Amino acid sequence: MKKNNAIWILSAVVVVGIASLALYLSSRRQGYIKLDTPDAKMKLRSGLFSSANISSSAEPVEVNARVYRPQWLSITKKQNGDTWRMESFGPWGTMATVKVSEGQTTVLKPGPPFLVKANVSPSSSRVSIGFEFLGQAGEQYQSSATKNGRRQPAPKVKIVDEEGKTLASGKFEYG
Repeated sequence: MKKNNAIWILSAVVVVGIASLALYLSSRRQGYIKLDTPDAKMKLRSGLFSSANISSSAEPVEVNARVYRPQWLSITKKQNGDTWRMESFGPWGTMATVKVSEGQTTVLKPGPPFLVKANVSPSSSRVSIGFEFLGQAGEQYQSSATKNGRRQPAPKVKIVDEEGKTLASGKFEYG
């Protein structure tokens, strides 16, 4: 009976050793990511314990070769002494999964030019109009930008007829 227990223990140690070696070797495979958007920062996750923080730079960033999922993206632009920032927490469009292959460079192109998309929902006697900002990879940004670290007021809207006469006006609300 003791001989069988020793064989089981030895087998378990060998299996754990082989699995550990395979995990170590697979985590050593490297690839590259290039964030091809000026002044951008992005956080990617792969599983519970693996993440990569990348920023725009001239050279690609070395990361473990694997499949990542975006968690956060920030794009900053300086203009006339002000700093503007837009952030995304998804959905991610074509960047929903980011595959980095060994020895290869994966290029990500989020951000401008932005598409501002209107969402119109009629309900009884009212019409609700919302909007969303989409980047060139189809990623969706928060509807409010920040200027010098402060959230900007909701935009205003004015509906005019063909002659330029104002038919209705109002202000969007965040929420």
